[in-house]
Amino acid sequence: MDNKNIIFFGGSGLIGNSVLNLLDKKESKIYAFSRQNLDNKFVNVKDVIFNFDTFEANIELNNWDHIYICLGRRLKIWELLYIKKKDRENHFKIEHDYVINILEKGKKLGAKDVSIVSAIGANKKSSNFYLKTKGLLEDSIKLLGYDNISILRPGHILSNSSSKDFLVRIIDIFSKLLNFFLIGPMRKYRAIEIDKLSNFMVEKNNKGLNIYYYDDFITPKLGGKE
Repeated sequence: MDNKNIIFFGGSGLIGNSVLNLLDKKESKIYAFSRQNLDNKFVNVKDVIFNFDTFEANIELNNWDHIYICLGRRLKIWELLYIKKKDRENHFKIEHDYVINILEKGKKLGAKDVSIVSAIGANKKSSNFYLKTKGLLEDSIKLLGYDNISILRPGHILSNSSSKDFLVRIIDIFSKLLNFFLIGPMRKYRAIEIDKLSNFMVEKNNKGLNIYYYDDFITPKLGGKE
């Protein structure tokens, strides 16, 4: 078993749960921080009940190594395009402030590596509030002084599930068809299967700052793009 302590945030979400399942198979010591116990029966994952506002946890863990973040506010599909002004403060708190507070704490506790799921189009100057928040988050992370940072920028994520609601299934089908037309510089906007994205996040731990896109997820390379 690896002696490093993996610290995980966002395990209750679709992406986070997929990544956790893969990490669990690697037999590392994994501490999953969340508001409540996860339903899944993992072998190597220990639940840590965590209050994101007060930073109180039910156990004290002073040696952090690699932090994985799949944390995010649960969004309605249309909020990817427009988030109402009344919801923006809370969105920013969850998507930006919570993450930065976690990483600042992790840095003090010895963490050197961070892997995080962002989004294609993340840009602090974007008129889209969702993408603007992602861009501001990325910039804030770069200033924290971590040795190794892996930022994943996927397009639409295909969950490979038949149990989702009708609208999501339609979007998945449309995204798969659209992939054929996204060529050249537009390839990075292609939809990606959640299994491929999760596997990449678990396996790819390059040195320094790396930003990854669609082609990295399907044909892993030695480095990402900054």
